[in-house]
Order: sequence, then C-alpha cells, then structure tokens
Amino acid sequence: MIKVLIVDDDKLARKGIISLLHWEKHQMVVVGDVQNGKEALKFLNEQEADLIFVDIDMPEMDGITFMEQCSAKNSEIRFVVLTFYEEFSYAQAAIRLGCLEYIPKASLEFTDGDSLLDRIEKKFDERNQGFIRNKDGAGEEWEEIKEQWNSLYWIFDTIFYKNLMAFTKVWHPKMRILERQIVKCIGKADNLLGRSETDVPWFQSEDEMMDWVDQIRSEYRNSDKLAGNEFATILKAVKLIEQRYTEPLHATEVASEIGMSRSYFSVKFKKYTGSTFGDFIQNLRMQKAEELLLHTNLGIMEIAWKSGYEDVYYFNRVFREKFQCSPAEYRKREKEQE
Repeated sequence: MIKVLIVDDDKLARKGIISLLHWEKHQMVVVGDVQNGKEALKFLNEQEADLIFVDIDMPEMDGITFMEQCSAKNSEIRFVVLTFYEEFSYAQAAIRLGCLEYIPKASLEFTDGDSLLDRIEKKFDERNQGFIRNKDGAGEEWEEIKEQWNSLYWIFDTIFYKNLMAFTKVWHPKMRILERQIVKCIGKADNLLGRSETDVPWFQSEDEMMDWVDQIRSEYRNSDKLAGNEFATILKAVKLIEQRYTEPLHATEVASEIGMSRSYFSVKFKKYTGSTFGDFIQNLRMQKAEELLLHTNLGIMEIAWKSGYEDVYYFNRVFREKFQCSPAEYRKREKEQE
C-alpha cells in the first residue's frame, strides 16, 4: 500500500480530501493529516509516508519549503500539490521537487476522484520504476545521461547536443524523471548566464518537453544580454567559432577577441565545452565535410576547402582517423545504403 500524508492548514479541506477519495481502491492508505510543514516533518520523524498531498500556502512553513526539506531527508517521497489557480507560478519549484500532480482546490469537489487517483498512482509507479525500457545496464545508461545533461556541454556543442538528444530518446527514464533532471539543468544554466529563472510549463508529452529544450537552448545561444562571467564568455567564443570555423582560426585569435589570455582561454574552454579548442573545431569541420559528401556532388578537394582544410591530404588523413575510411569510400558506402 502507498502511505499517504495530507498537509494543509485548513482542517475542513484535509477531512474533505480524506473522505472524498477512494484510497484503498488505488492501493493507498492515509496514515495521517497535519496542518503545516513543521508538523509534517515531525510526523515523518516518527512515521513513514510514501506520498504527500501538500498545500502551497500554509503558516509556519509553506509547501515549497516543506518539500525542499523533506526531499533533502528522503528523495524517494513523492508529492501532490494542492493549490489555487493563482498559485501556478509555483509550478517550476514544485517540478524540481518531484511534484506528480496539481489539484486545484476550487474544483476538487467536481473532480473525478477515481481518475485523479488513477493518474497519481500511475505516475507514482512510473517514478519509482524509473525506466520505460527494461534493458540490462539501463541504470548505468541513465546515470551517463544525467552526467551529460548536468555538464551543460550541450549548450555549447551542437554536435554533442544532437547526440545527447538521440541517446536520451533511446535510454530515457519515465517522462517526469527526465523532466525533473532537465529543469534542474536549465535552472543551473540560467544562473550561470545571469538570466532570470526560466518559466517552466507543464508538459503533456516528451516531444513537447524536448521542443521546449530546443527553444531554451536557442535563447541561450542567441541572447545579446549575457552576464560577463566565464560561462557566458566561453559561449560567445563558441558562437564566434561556429561562424568562422571554415577559416584559418587559432585559439590566440579567439582568446584575444573575448578578452582572455591564450592559456586561460584554453583551460576555461575545455572546462565548459568538454573539448579542446582544436578538437572542437575539427569536429565542426568533419561534420561539415560529412554533410557535403552526403548531400552534394562536390569533389573531395572542394569539400576539403569548404570544410576549412587547405591541404586535401591532411583533410583525408583526419577524415580517415574519424570515420575509419576515406571521404570517397564514405560517400560510396552511404549512397549504397540509401
């Protein structure tokens, strides 16, 4: 059974929720009800709860503060937020803290209680089961995905970002787990870029969430109002490189344009992008070469030049190291597979 705790300063509201919903039908049992966050924390020191229905606006300790402190002690506890319509501005904080569902108090008595608990039960099970795909090593894959999102390399490196998005779609957790992870990363990036906190909508699907990530990433990269810190400065350097990578371009030149010494720039570039300056440019050039091989009939020499290589022999060598075949062989192989 899922043990439920009700936290609301309105006694009638607590009793109404308890009596209105058919808990046992959904493998749930109400183990207690208290009037604020402080009392809830005391309750949890003595008894266990798996799922907490919590009001946002309470005296002594509000719902968000309670959720933060509760999650710090036990990250496995899940929450359902009780709210008035005007309180939806708290959505972002609640998502970060693992909120499963919002229940508007004004419409609670008109809500289909069984449908509501069905949704909550399903989301609770999904959150605890963790993964859509039951594959060996799924836990390890998710840990790697989290590490890559947390690195924020995906903001700087478009190739890294595309690979991460593809990897996430293959090895991804249930949507709300993924949502919580991405929202935390967006908050981290907002802070590093000196932006106000990004408003987070309530996503209805994974595709909707990923489209939103695309949009936010574009806003980061296209903004002219970035903080003057290292993170934002390296992002400016990346944008400069992406505009000019087919030209002869050296780290000293880029460092000078963003106001850093050559050595300091190299260290910070690797820290924030995960790549050295040379590797970053080479990856961009190889991606360009691959696109031209697949989508044009240009000769190898012209492709080398358009990809930023003046020496076609050096271009061939670099390409072979990356793709384990020559540019001509690569084009032939891919055409045959179409």
